[in-house]
This record gives sequence, C-alpha cells and structure tokens, in this order.
Amino acid sequence: MCAGCFIHLLADARLKEEQATCPNCRCEISKSLCCRNLAVEKAVSELPSDCGFCLKQFPRSLLEKHKKEECQDRVTQCKYKRIGCPWQGPYHELTIHESECCHPTKTGNELMDILDEMDQTHKTEMQLYNSVFGLLSFEKIGYTGTIKDLINKLRTSVQQKS
Repeated sequence: MCAGCFIHLLADARLKEEQATCPNCRCEISKSLCCRNLAVEKAVSELPSDCGFCLKQFPRSLLEKHKKEECQDRVTQCKYKRIGCPWQGPYHELTIHESECCHPTKTGNELMDILDEMDQTHKTEMQLYNSVFGLLSFEKIGYTGTIKDLINKLRTSVQQKS
C-alpha cells in the first residue's frame, strides 16, 4: 500500500474512532506495525498514469512535473489576475489571451473598483475559513453531509450576517 493510502486509512479510522484495517485482508494496521516496501514503491512509480489535462501516459514518477511545468493543456491563469482578470484556460492559449487582455489598459479608477471588489470577496472568504476552522477545531464534530455541503451552508450563513 502506498504511503498516501496508508495515511488516509489511519486518518479515516481515527475520525471514526475505529481500528484501521487493511482493505484487502482486513487485518489490523497501525503506524508501528507497518514498514515501507521500497521495491514495490519503485515499481509503482514506474507504472504508466494518465495526465488529467492532455490524457497522455507518463510514468507516475514524472507525472507531477509534466502536469505542473510541461503539459500544454494544463489550466493556467492570466498574469493580470492580480488586477482582476478572471481568465483561466489551457497553457497553450495563454500568450494569445495575454496579448488581447483588456486589464492592462484599464484606468486607475476602474482598477480601484476591481481591487475593492476583490478585497470584499477575500474578506468574505476569510470569514468562511475562520468559521470552518473554528468548527474543525472541536475534538469531536458530527456532520453527515459532504464537506462541500458544509462549506456552502457556512457561506450562506456568512453572507446573511454581512
């Protein structure tokens, strides 16, 4: 089992206040009972895996670098994002977009309005973050929905308070 899955199993069991068990043979597992199998990890790292953007296959060990730096279909943002450009698209379209982007030609007043709106959005997101962080800091929390549902409910609550 890879390190990521192992940690996920232990964390999930801890949240449920249960003993972690192997999903294959159901024997109990713990951090102290397990050891890494480097040969298997090496073999797994060489298995082919699909890029989520261009769907080409790469060895797992090279996939992250490809997705972050090399893939022409990876999602990227305009360099004028900090002054309000919302564009997101494939990397191969970035230079075309940036040459046609209207944000560098905006007036100072237009930029100030955009920045004020971005500050307000950031303030709302920080309130939401603080609410979620406050809830998660409790020792035990009971919630049966998804995290996405929880965030949406908290976002609605924060917006009603504003």
